[in-house]
Amino acid sequence: MELRFVDFQVRDGIGFITMNNPEKMNAFTLEGAQSLTRCLEHCSDSGEVRAVVIRGAGGSFCGGGDIKGMKYKVDNNCCETRPGLRANNAVIKAALNCEKPIVAWIEGACAGGGISLALACDITIAQEDAKFVFAFVNIGFVPDMGSNLLLARAVGKVKATELVMLGSRFSGREAADWGLITRAVPAQDLEGEVRRTAERLAAGPTLAYARMKKLINRVQYENLENIMANEGEYQQQLCKSADHAEAIHAFFEKRRPSFQGR
Repeated sequence: MELRFVDFQVRDGIGFITMNNPEKMNAFTLEGAQSLTRCLEHCSDSGEVRAVVIRGAGGSFCGGGDIKGMKYKVDNNCCETRPGLRANNAVIKAALNCEKPIVAWIEGACAGGGISLALACDITIAQEDAKFVFAFVNIGFVPDMGSNLLLARAVGKVKATELVMLGSRFSGREAADWGLITRAVPAQDLEGEVRRTAERLAAGPTLAYARMKKLINRVQYENLENIMANEGEYQQQLCKSADHAEAIHAFFEKRRPSFQGR
């Protein structure tokens, strides 16, 4: 496979997928998202792979959207979110449809679309002091990559609304308490916990796991396609807003944005 910003290897029946763009905290780019989808589809089809682990390089899981890419679009008046969002959505669908169980290995930062990816995995294990944030609101965007549905299903409407509207940071320990992830462990125990879980899954009944995923995801995410379509429509509108441009400029100028609601 030709891959950009993603490393892949198989060891002992486990497919290890590493998002590898640490300079951007493994933020989603078009090439990176496409590579991640290819890896997940390969794992789904491969008889060699019996379980999957997804992690990020450089001490963080995923920083969400590519802010530098957003600034380029704002500065050049070429706001177009649809191609990138289609590629990002394909990652979520590939994770949900993967015939093998997926374990997310989360350390450091996990923001925006990174949380969407974590929610699309089957078992998510984070270090207790990992830093989560739904940062969409801070750049004048709505959550995307299906996270409006994925998050509400995980934590309920009330908590989901708080997390996406306030955009406050929370820890891995809090994420586990709320049911957003499977469990949180001390940093020194994270690698061992992930590997033991993945090894147990790799030794299990793969065909049964595939059908379990289909049943659970059918019940939980039946309306995902419609939600993703709505997210894409709203994101394209907001990309052209003055509030989004203000938020992007404020980010690089290291100041608080002044939103005007337009």
